[in-house]
Amino acid sequence: MNKLTSLLGLAFACSALTAEAVTTFSFITDVWTNGSNTQTGYLNNATSGTLVKDGVTLTFQSSIVGTADPSTRNLTLDTSGNPTGFILGTQDDANDLNGTLLHYQRWDFTFSVPVILGSLGLDDVDSDQSNLAGGNGFRDAIAAEAFLTLAPGSIGSGIDAGFVFTQDTSLSAGIIATGNGQSITYAISGPAGNPNNAPAYRTFLDFGDTPISSFSIYSFSDRDNAHRVSIFQGILSITPAPVPEPAAVLLGMLGLVPLLRRRR
Repeated sequence: MNKLTSLLGLAFACSALTAEAVTTFSFITDVWTNGSNTQTGYLNNATSGTLVKDGVTLTFQSSIVGTADPSTRNLTLDTSGNPTGFILGTQDDANDLNGTLLHYQRWDFTFSVPVILGSLGLDDVDSDQSNLAGGNGFRDAIAAEAFLTLAPGSIGSGIDAGFVFTQDTSLSAGIIATGNGQSITYAISGPAGNPNNAPAYRTFLDFGDTPISSFSIYSFSDRDNAHRVSIFQGILSITPAPVPEPAAVLLGMLGLVPLLRRRR
């Protein structure tokens, strides 16, 4: 066996990966376990829960930092109101956008296997003020990051999300310090008239094709009034990260043997 044949065997081993199908997790139609309760759809106001589907376990956890506290309809499902979907509602969380992010609600998502997260939509990132110069009304801001570890890390220590905005959006991106020597990218509403569920006030999170084990979403504002966003359609989609098939790995190892002998 010559060196070229060996390298071809190794290349085949690296490329022969087990294909995985896309799995969609729904906060509305899938079976969730929240504490001692198991039911179709996420249990309203539960701060944690698990969902098992296609051999993958999704664990969800909500927490509050600083002066923030939940607003009405936080951690609830809404299929007809504004916004629709799985709702993240926060209040008393005004932050200096030129300073440090200190007050926010955090949502943590953990997967039992490394996954590639499809674009995750966040709906109704808006404001009810056409003039944002003052501190009146509400204004949504959202940050997100992914982690390679099962346990989500400290804020700002992960992989920043890329924000995909729809056409003619008033949303914009910014960067804010997180108080631990890190910073995080966020999306924030521009002037608006409370345009519930309008595509121009929707953004999608994108972590590319990097396999991740967990990710976090942060909800905050630059004012204290109650504000809400939602996971678009109450769903998120993942693809388990591909793994080498055993036969392919063996083939690749056999391809390396002549190379090792030639080195000796």
